[in-house]
Amino acid sequence: DRVKPRTTLIIVALFALLAGYVYFFELNKTPEQISAALGTPTAKPPQYVVQVNTSGIQSVEINDLRAPREVKLTRVESGWQVNQPAEKAAERFRVDAALSALANLRASRVLTNVTDLAPFGLITTTLEARIVMSDTQQYAITVGNKSPDNRAYYVVYTGDKAQVFMVDVASIETLKEWLDAPPYEPTPTPTFTPTATPAATVTPVATETPKP
Repeated sequence: DRVKPRTTLIIVALFALLAGYVYFFELNKTPEQISAALGTPTAKPPQYVVQVNTSGIQSVEINDLRAPREVKLTRVESGWQVNQPAEKAAERFRVDAALSALANLRASRVLTNVTDLAPFGLITTTLEARIVMSDTQQYAITVGNKSPDNRAYYVVYTGDKAQVFMVDVASIETLKEWLDAPPYEPTPTPTFTPTATPAATVTPVATETPKP
């Protein structure tokens, strides 16, 4: 019976010491100090399939790997020039927007240790996009099928199938559309100017003078 009160007093004393420690050493800390002690989680950096400076791109080629179709553009002083399938000026803003996405192509997911590429459509691939930099460095990706939810395409580096990337559908669809409708600069619509119609000439009607 004498042991129990003593044990209780010891427990109460330890609790009081712990409470005092928390009050004086933890509650008085700033949020920055608490975060530093606990460790602030850092956001996972994005994974890029390709990441280059768009201003350094000299040319881009889009090849249909299932049909003999190709779109090729080169940078010129005024913007962009379509070389294939026909030599025509390109719509600058349309090309810049597509190349900005391609030059900073982010992956929503990276699949590693893939042993069978067939389910991803990377055996009989659909499309290759290749950019050539002003220093002749080249970057090329090969595109396979869409993911089951139709939100991403499966992509690999051309010639390197160690990793399969999943990238947003929109960035690839824009390039695929070029095969059907190359990004030519629109032909200006001619302005119609109506021709003035000359006023009709009224011929006076001759009247017969009555005889006397």
